[in-house]
Amino acid sequence: MGFGWKWRRWIGYCISTPMLSVLVNGSPSREFVVGRGLRQGNLLSPFLFNVAVEGLSALFRKAKDLDFVKGVYFGDGSVHVSHLQFADDTIVFIQPREDYLMNTRRIL
Repeated sequence: MGFGWKWRRWIGYCISTPMLSVLVNGSPSREFVVGRGLRQGNLLSPFLFNVAVEGLSALFRKAKDLDFVKGVYFGDGSVHVSHLQFADDTIVFIQPREDYLMNTRRIL
């Protein structure tokens, strides 16, 4: 999506280096490094989620343009849909041909 290496390194650092501790019987444990993922409530979470789903949507649009997948038509046939995304849900509409299904699997 065109992000520079420096920005990607910063985001990687934010994701891979947070220190955590857990409560054990009401007392905090020693801090430890979390190797992957974001902490709950991290302000980067919604932004990184949007980056990921935009990338997924772009892959489906490109595959549709190249005829690697073909969605379904609604109504009078003027509305063509291959996928819908809302919040953290994605619904995929693909015609039941083996090559379309295999290409959808590759995208996912």
